[in-house]
Amino acid sequence: MSSRLKATTTLTTRAQFDAEVDAICKLQLDREQHVTLRDRLLMEIQEEHNPEIESISSDISAKLLLCEKYAVTNRETLFGKLKSAASNLGIFGFRTGNPKLGLLNRKWKWTDVLNALRATGSVELIRTKEEPDKDALKKLPDHELARIGLRIDQDEVFFIEPNRQNPDRIQA
Repeated sequence: MSSRLKATTTLTTRAQFDAEVDAICKLQLDREQHVTLRDRLLMEIQEEHNPEIESISSDISAKLLLCEKYAVTNRETLFGKLKSAASNLGIFGFRTGNPKLGLLNRKWKWTDVLNALRATGSVELIRTKEEPDKDALKKLPDHELARIGLRIDQDEVFFIEPNRQNPDRIQA
């Protein structure tokens, strides 16, 4: 289905053409009025609700930092060998991020990694653009990564999520 509109009739006179041009101009002005009205109403609603939303977001951020600090300090007590646990109203824990390559230490640079890959004959791990193929490198064992100046880093991000399965548990 084509997204382009097709004319269902044709204009045969200049008067018809001028009438259509005028009709288009009126419609465009009507549209602009409606867009302006919509935008004004949206702005009023946002101005009414944004201060409370920002206040709540600020409270969440402060409480999340407080809980994260406690969770890091008391990780063994809270989780044992697990990554998450539950409270009365939600789940909390640490998520493991996606693996990413990082330089082994400060003495390594990405150019050093390229030179080490060339020196070890691992040119299949070098992209033709002359940069290490990080996806392929992530598959190597740690001792091989260390030999060429790399290590695998994975960040964990603390989270808190409400239990959405049973909203009746929340008392008003």
